[in-house]
Amino acid sequence: MASVLYSSARAVSMEKTLLGEDRLKRLVEGTADDALKILSEVGFGTGEVSRAGIDAVSDTETARLCSFIKETAPDDKIKKFFLYQYDFKNAEALIKEKYLKTEQELSACGLLDVKDLKDKIFTDAYSSLPKYMAKALLSADKAFVDGTQTGLYINGLFTKALYDELFALKINDKKLKSVLCSKVDLINIGISLRTRNFDRAEKQYVHFGKVKEPMLKSLCEADFETIRAQFRFTEYKDEVFAALTGLESGAGLKEFEKLCDGFAVKTVKKDRYGSQGTLPFIRYCFYKLADIANARIVLVGHSGGLSREEISDRLREHYEG
Repeated sequence: MASVLYSSARAVSMEKTLLGEDRLKRLVEGTADDALKILSEVGFGTGEVSRAGIDAVSDTETARLCSFIKETAPDDKIKKFFLYQYDFKNAEALIKEKYLKTEQELSACGLLDVKDLKDKIFTDAYSSLPKYMAKALLSADKAFVDGTQTGLYINGLFTKALYDELFALKINDKKLKSVLCSKVDLINIGISLRTRNFDRAEKQYVHFGKVKEPMLKSLCEADFETIRAQFRFTEYKDEVFAALTGLESGAGLKEFEKLCDGFAVKTVKKDRYGSQGTLPFIRYCFYKLADIANARIVLVGHSGGLSREEISDRLREHYEG
């Protein structure tokens, strides 16, 4: 495990490779080929200028970030925070492959060896796997055998299991704990506003964070003005207000989802110049994840014929430089 000093120094040095506001603006203003060329010039993704390489650009850059985290993370819990998501997605994919007999796309970005994970899932050998992953696999087995499985149910099992596992780590880093709670809160807020039915929503909640049951129930049952009043002075005001406006206008939750995706970056940007402890490492990882997401949004937008304004409107919160 790298020292805190080393990991922070590496992260600070890597910030110069981030896209930043000016470069991101150039990506939006050009064509798909222009964007790929700019990304290639800064070593982002495959380094190839090919319109067929959108997935390859994202996958390559994600793999690089995950390798950086594995090699440089200052704390095992921080490493798991960022990388367990790939293990749990793999577990979900493999349980589907086990029963549906269809090959699933897997990621090598996790901490668990993919071949070993597949062997254990296909032989029901769950005892050495993370506790909540094993529980989710057992529940999924039962659902597939009983014929009660649905895509939503299986996805919910592994999403809940991931967050139960992350909370069980008892992460000490205050910034990361705050982001973890916020992720859970925003997922549960979204569930509440999509279902508008507390009995249905309660079965889907992933974990209780800072937004407790009474507020979640209100999101399911109260009128929108009451909800606005309740969230007006909370840290989730912008997200909740965007969701309500979207539902009222018929635009749905697209703006809400965009703000949720950017919430972690917004959180670490409050300490954009902080250099204490693990903050530089954590900040860089969130910035880089946003870069990967935004590069994909730009490339897909250009290839799909979206206007510059439409592409810009879809960009997530990001490093500004």
